[in-house]
Amino acid sequence: MSKELFEQIIPENRAEVEAHCVTTLFARARQATMLAPLGTLFIFWVVHDMVSLALALGWMIVNSLPDAITFLHTSRLLKNPPPREQLLSCHNRQMLLRSLQGLCWGSAAVLFHVDGVEGELNAMVVLLVLISISSVSVVNMAPSFRTLAFFSFSILIVPILYFLSLGDHLHVQMAVGLCILLGIQLQFGWDAYRQFAGGVHQLVQNQRIGKQLEQRNVELDELNQMLRVIAIHDQLTGLFNRHFMVDQIERQRELFVRHGNVCSIVLFDIDHFKLINDQFGHGVGDDVLAAFSRRIEAQLRQGDTLGRYGGEEFVLLLPMTDRNAAMQLAERIRSALAASPVTRQPEEITVTASFGVAQIEPGEDAGNWLLRADQALYRAKEQGRNRVMA
Repeated sequence: MSKELFEQIIPENRAEVEAHCVTTLFARARQATMLAPLGTLFIFWVVHDMVSLALALGWMIVNSLPDAITFLHTSRLLKNPPPREQLLSCHNRQMLLRSLQGLCWGSAAVLFHVDGVEGELNAMVVLLVLISISSVSVVNMAPSFRTLAFFSFSILIVPILYFLSLGDHLHVQMAVGLCILLGIQLQFGWDAYRQFAGGVHQLVQNQRIGKQLEQRNVELDELNQMLRVIAIHDQLTGLFNRHFMVDQIERQRELFVRHGNVCSIVLFDIDHFKLINDQFGHGVGDDVLAAFSRRIEAQLRQGDTLGRYGGEEFVLLLPMTDRNAAMQLAERIRSALAASPVTRQPEEITVTASFGVAQIEPGEDAGNWLLRADQALYRAKEQGRNRVMA
């Protein structure tokens, strides 16, 4: 890659652009080797009756060797791409092979030059083939200007020097014309290379930006997911928050209206929780709330939904559960709470809870449903706490 173009490319993209150019060069070189036999056979057909058959066959075989080696070399590299640090040496080998190929092609202008009108016509046909091959290489070798320059120079320098050595006016003019052609090819080849490398740079940059956007989208999705979790969960206990639970209660009410799905809710709070805060401080109180939540969760069934309703008050939503089954579950939870301390720091603290149970009734809204559960909870407290009422 040229210094001028190299400096225009973003530093972190340079190695990737160079690798892409070289890899594309290998692919195009492999394709060119599969088409090259057409030119070789055409020249053989043009000159076989003008020169000895041995010379024509020998040139055809020698001219095919660099193509065969290039085909094998590029096929292996495309099948098993080398590490980027080895691409430079592979690129150099490709330039050497293309230079040898150019010299082999150019030698046809010397080996098959025969005096006489018919011989000159055949020589012009051969020269036309060489010019065509050299011109096509401007596009074929656009990914690597160095390879293009070596190949174009190699294929044209042989007839240029040969025509100059002949010395007559016509051949000197032809040599000068070939020099002009070589200069034009190099100029157009440079432009083609700049456009190709610039396009690759833009492609690499777009891919890099695309990957960055994809990563940002992943991060944004993760952030949105985290925000959704935060939005519906209580930070202290990790349970669902009041807003989410009210929404779920309303959904269960709608299912009851549509399909008659029975459902119950249980409102409960920790008995005398204020005494824990007053005696041990709010830090211990928070620990008790978290441990209390884990103790309740351990008693739940699949499909039950537990949330913190506010302060030390909690709500339990029990789909497909009637009042009696809900009371049995609440009693099991109450017994589990009273059976052992929920925390042992700074000392053993055992808590009890009072429960109010309400089953959804026809025609009532979510607010009234919650109100009935709250009234049952109030009765449980009035009757001495640590009990279940419906």
